[in-house]
Amino acid sequence: MITDALTNTVYFSSLLPEKCPVLNRYIADILEENRIHYTYLSETKDIWCRDFMPIQAEEDRFVFYNYTPNYLKDFLRLQTNTKDVCQLNRNQLKPVMQNAVTIDLVLDGGNVVKCGNTVVMTEKVFVENKDKTHSEIERILKDGFQCDLLFLPWDHKEKYGHSDGIVHYAGDGKVLLTNYDEISPYYYSRFHKALEKRFEVIPLKYESKRQHARSWAYINFLQIGKLVLVPQLGLEEDEQAMEQISKALPDCKVEGIPALEAVMRGGALNCISWNISYHKARLTATGWARGPRPKTGAAPA
Repeated sequence: MITDALTNTVYFSSLLPEKCPVLNRYIADILEENRIHYTYLSETKDIWCRDFMPIQAEEDRFVFYNYTPNYLKDFLRLQTNTKDVCQLNRNQLKPVMQNAVTIDLVLDGGNVVKCGNTVVMTEKVFVENKDKTHSEIERILKDGFQCDLLFLPWDHKEKYGHSDGIVHYAGDGKVLLTNYDEISPYYYSRFHKALEKRFEVIPLKYESKRQHARSWAYINFLQIGKLVLVPQLGLEEDEQAMEQISKALPDCKVEGIPALEAVMRGGALNCISWNISYHKARLTATGWARGPRPKTGAAPA
């Protein structure tokens, strides 16, 4: 599997500069400073690229799926057609379309966390595909991703059922687990028990006078290669999150990004991004040394 540590290119929705102008400016500055290619995808319906863009299983293999999650059934205007986006942005995404595999499952990328040769998902995938048995769903996923699977229970109080709000791969068989024990000790225990069968689990913990409702966002950081961008919320937990993530990823450069604009909309840095591994030769050939930088508050032309 192409994990975050193997990626070198990151995409965002062209709506991001309009919806989150401060966040967009900070991201652009840091990515340019670190010479990481980034660009924007046009014709997206919202800013959550992670949810609707295909899963990169291998360097030249991308897995598409049916992006019709139940949480959008009353908000169809926000339901992006992934293949339309790839076709409309074909000059940037030609290799993605050329090496596409489509699986017959309702899925969204926020529920796919790549941890070495294992994909971690919540059991919401079974709820979204009731026309198939659990064994059929597992077979389709294994055939599509060509990797192992690990399922976490779905806390139905969290309607999205996204595993990227629970766990993040730290490399070398280690995973970071969010501070879910402060939300639900029951589910936290079940997450930990499931994960520890295959990984060394590193729990994130925050010492503060009162647990903040947005502290979940720290686990939703963005990693491109050896650069890690951690959401900053203006809380005392910000520094604690930075310290713990830096310790878990000692070979990475860890930077904080003011992310409240996205977090207040329901997601964080992993949610707004789509990072992939792109052949360096192709990056050079297409002149992608650096991404376009739209003016703050306006979508790119």
